[in-house]
Amino acid sequence: MPHRVTHLLENLKAKNIERELSRFSESMIIILILSDIILLTLITFFSVSPQVYSLIVVFDLIVVLILIPEFIYRLIKSDNKKEFLMYNFTDVIGMIPEIIMGRFGIYARYFRLIRIASLFKKDIKNSMEFLHRTRIDYGILLIILILFAGAIIFFLTEHGANPQMDGLDDALWYLVVTITTVGYGDIYPETTGGRIVGMVIMFVGIGFISFLTATVTSIFIKDIDEEEMDKIDETNAKIDQLQQEIQELKELIKSNKQN
Repeated sequence: MPHRVTHLLENLKAKNIERELSRFSESMIIILILSDIILLTLITFFSVSPQVYSLIVVFDLIVVLILIPEFIYRLIKSDNKKEFLMYNFTDVIGMIPEIIMGRFGIYARYFRLIRIASLFKKDIKNSMEFLHRTRIDYGILLIILILFAGAIIFFLTEHGANPQMDGLDDALWYLVVTITTVGYGDIYPETTGGRIVGMVIMFVGIGFISFLTATVTSIFIKDIDEEEMDKIDETNAKIDQLQQEIQELKELIKSNKQN
């Protein structure tokens, strides 16, 4: 029996070590992928010296040489290898090194973000369920629709009358700055229609922030109330059990006296 317990503890310890190593490796992969994407994005949109470019290419190659055996290991461990390849083919595209694809390799690198998303699949699912349960997803969708519709209306009313308005991107930038109450002041409405659109967006932003704050607060309060109710129910159950044990003890004492 002691040998069996010892064996069980050893297996449990080994599983804990394996779990910690898995978490560590996943964290390192996330750091490497994000660092590589950031560096490759920088050399795509900004001019760097040949030495810096070479260092980034070498770093990208090292990342690829780490990702390839990690992908093979996951493939070997998978029960259904065909299904694994079907759902993880983007990893193969993301592992083509920069030295082969050149500067166009940055676009393939973004496929690695799918790998990061898969590591947080459970967290993403829980977040989406939370957003849907609280109806925040509908609020976000409504805000996006209002922003794009408002940008079109703002552009149509300001274009030609406002020298700061060159395109829809300027209109969208103004509405985003307004709805977030940042207010840089680099773009401002010149027409009455533009001012009306700005006022509507201000009220929409305030309303959405109020809705978001009230929703999140109510969720926290509800969770706290449910936790308190669970504790009360647990306490009542213990009291009932204690009363039952006291009653049984009384009956036992009464029976002993009679005997």
